[in-house]
Amino acid sequence: MPMKTQNKMAEIKFFDRFEKGSGYDVFDASGNEKIIDNMKKEIKAGKRSIIYDMGCGSGAFTHYIAKAYPKSKVIGLDISIGCISKAKKDSPKIDFKVGDVEATKIKSSSVDVACYTGIFHHFADFSKVAREANRILKPGGRIFSYDPNFFNPAFWLYRSKSSPFYSSVGITENERLLRTSELKAVFRNAGFEMKTKVISGIKFSYVESKDARTLLSVYNFMDQILAITPLASLFGSFVLGFGKKK
Repeated sequence: MPMKTQNKMAEIKFFDRFEKGSGYDVFDASGNEKIIDNMKKEIKAGKRSIIYDMGCGSGAFTHYIAKAYPKSKVIGLDISIGCISKAKKDSPKIDFKVGDVEATKIKSSSVDVACYTGIFHHFADFSKVAREANRILKPGGRIFSYDPNFFNPAFWLYRSKSSPFYSSVGITENERLLRTSELKAVFRNAGFEMKTKVISGIKFSYVESKDARTLLSVYNFMDQILAITPLASLFGSFVLGFGKKK
């Protein structure tokens, strides 16, 4: 069966818009910090380590990575020329490049950590991304990722095409929700040790839909409640991935 391909022009058209204004960042500071705290607990990087933020958008999360790993070389890569232009203006001390995460043109076995910031759910099949990660990472190199959880009730109602309340406002045609089982399977098949964690309590600061925006404070409150219950490990809002190249 042929691999399902990503409509890359849809991604570029959508994200190029964020060259203007404040860029692309849907989380508030506490949301970004909670994600980076989880990353730091699992992913250690030494002095002069090379860390790539894959699918960095306009560089919002790249900034947090650079702050968390000050002794490392952090590089942001994204397919959107507009987002990279915005990132360079906002964070001139960080290196940003235009590139495709499926074919990065990065030297083989040269990267210590590859961080995939909310990008796997933009692919119907991210197997090629995983194989490219294996190529560019050094032996023992690490992966970190986060994506929306298929089993989160709010995300399913709002972003699953099977839901009667599905909305495509503010996303590309490629986007979907992700299962932990798929993340593990794809990266294990690509030569990684892979584990996952499901969390909640990631506060959103923005959604594009005006209707959904009126409910954002309610969603954030309910997600904070979910975060302190045992149910968060199954139904939390985000799937985190932690991988190690064999």
